[in-house]
Amino acid sequence: MLLVCATALYAAEPTPHFSGQDYLNLSYQKRAEVIASFIEHGKNRGITISKGPVLYCRKLDIFYAKHPDYAKEALFTVLKTLIIMKYDWDKKGLDKDLLARKWLGEELYQTNKFRIGVEAASH
Repeated sequence: MLLVCATALYAAEPTPHFSGQDYLNLSYQKRAEVIASFIEHGKNRGITISKGPVLYCRKLDIFYAKHPDYAKEALFTVLKTLIIMKYDWDKKGLDKDLLARKWLGEELYQTNKFRIGVEAASH
């Protein structure tokens, strides 16, 4: 099952479609394993994701609790968005801010920059 999940996350064509609901149907341990395999796969492609799988599992669980309609979307898309919003998608030669602006769109990008500024100011 885990191999199928990991394969679905990285296939160029989303077949089979591994959705947020598929992720939510897994045990907490399996969820972390799926996210860890995603991070490892990114590493093999020259992408560094510094924060660990448990943090992203928490982020996904909170996100899906607040936005249950997104559970039908591809897990890869939601997870990548969360990672980019944390400025944790690091690929040599790729500007993280430019990536965030392109991936998120201008409105969400500006909202995220404000959120990050507020978080940084409160620490």
